[in-house]
Amino acid sequence: MTAQPLPVATVPTNPADPAIVADTSLAEEIAPLGYLVADLAAFVDGIDGNARANLVQIDTLRRATQDFGGAIAALHDGFRSLGTSALETEAAAAERLDAIAENGRRYQELSAWGTGIGPRTEDLEHVLSRIVASNDDITRIARQVNILAINASIEAARAGDAGRGFAIVAEAVKDLSHKTADAAGGIRTAVTSLDGWTRTMREDSRRLTPEFARGLEIAASTQDAVAMIADQMSAARTRIEALETSVNVLASAERDVGEVCDIIDMGTRHTATGVDEARNRTSHMMDRCEALLQRVAEVEADGPDRPFIAHAQTIAGRIAAAFETALETGQITEEDLFDTRLAAIPGSDPPQFMARHSRLTDTVVPPIIEDALRFDPNILFTCPCDRQGYIATHNRKFSALQSDDPAWNAANCRNRRLFDDRTGRQAGASRAPFLMQVYRRDMGAQGMVMMKDISAPITVRGRHWGGLRIGYRNTVQEAPHRV
Repeated sequence: MTAQPLPVATVPTNPADPAIVADTSLAEEIAPLGYLVADLAAFVDGIDGNARANLVQIDTLRRATQDFGGAIAALHDGFRSLGTSALETEAAAAERLDAIAENGRRYQELSAWGTGIGPRTEDLEHVLSRIVASNDDITRIARQVNILAINASIEAARAGDAGRGFAIVAEAVKDLSHKTADAAGGIRTAVTSLDGWTRTMREDSRRLTPEFARGLEIAASTQDAVAMIADQMSAARTRIEALETSVNVLASAERDVGEVCDIIDMGTRHTATGVDEARNRTSHMMDRCEALLQRVAEVEADGPDRPFIAHAQTIAGRIAAAFETALETGQITEEDLFDTRLAAIPGSDPPQFMARHSRLTDTVVPPIIEDALRFDPNILFTCPCDRQGYIATHNRKFSALQSDDPAWNAANCRNRRLFDDRTGRQAGASRAPFLMQVYRRDMGAQGMVMMKDISAPITVRGRHWGGLRIGYRNTVQEAPHRV
């Protein structure tokens, strides 16, 4: 991209010469064009970044939507299972409610029976008491009859043959009295047993009556609880059905979101393709503009950029000399000086790195680059970068310790940074006597500033180490640009 410089002697030095006037006019025209193209390129890069970010977000949204769809399906299955369980529970509760109601009725019957036993046993005891009393009377009469029968037998014996018939009657009466006494004894035994049983029944009735009452209470309470469960299951089933309806709505919305994602993805990818083409074209335009700027700077002995070019070359030479001195004095080895491996600094944001030459540059570079800033008030920074665009040591203004604010860090903590963007890569890799680039630089609170970047190669012991970068505001009227 970079044209070889022409010897300064070949450029006319007479300010009155029309050629110089023409070249100067060309420089004034090309510089705003370069800024405009750089601004356009940055704008296209921004659109491309947004498009790619949108693609990532859309992809994330699609995955989230798919996960959401899976969750909705799981919810639908879960609600369906809950609805089935609620229906089964409701049916089981209704069935148990019928059984509990039947048990309640039985408890009521038993309670009524138990309650009625007491009075019945008391009546039975009274009857038994009367039976015992009557049986005692019968026993007493049987004894009296037996005595009479004995007396009759005695009298019949005295009467001889005349009392023989009477004796037969007396014997029959005697036999009847014995049978009556035996029957009365059996009745007494039966009544005694029956009385014991009655007393036991009365005691059992007295003991069981509270239990029957408690059973009735439990049955009623259980019936109420089961009825409440049935009602709650019915209400739960109604709510579950409503939730299923809501889940169906969510499922429909998820499908709609997926379709929208597909449409947006298609449009974004189409946009990204167009942006890629636009970026390629603006990059080509940028290359052509910078080539023109480079060529004009090469042929303009008195052009506005020549002082900055010469200054960059001078500072590059001073840094190269400092590196060579460090090699000679043993401050660093050539292997360490030219090593491009970087070690990340943990927790830094934006990422910062250490190189094997970082501590040397922190020692020898600051006095040189701080002095270089005083060359012109339009210079914003001066710093060396290695072949890959890594800047170990920057101007003091841009070498603050990082804070918790990444945006502030990006503007104020530019040391220990790898600038592998287009400008940074080309500044470090160029071996031309100088390289002119145009770009937008984030100045933090000042916003985006259109700048020119002049780099000159740093050569140490015949080896290309990197480049010295000088960034400065354009001294020619800038074209309008977005900030």
